[in-house]
Amino acid sequence: MAVDMNEPVRVAAVFTRGEVCPVWFDRKGMQVRVRETAFSWTTREGSSTVLHFSVTDGHNLYELRFNTGTLSWQLTYSETP
Repeated sequence: MAVDMNEPVRVAAVFTRGEVCPVWFDRKGMQVRVRETAFSWTTREGSSTVLHFSVTDGHNLYELRFNTGTLSWQLTYSETP
């Protein structure tokens, strides 16, 4: 089941040499570990750059976004088998 959403989430990420890599995020009181980042892309919202990450925990697919202007993370998409 695919679900579009706009849910603020807490994310642990590694920032190295200008790259951002999400490691885990909290969803509904549970920690979801990112097993793989399938792909990532960048968009603009006004003066802010938004980094998008399509990630999987090995079972489900998620889209996370990081707004560099507000320094906030959101879960915008979830797909479960």
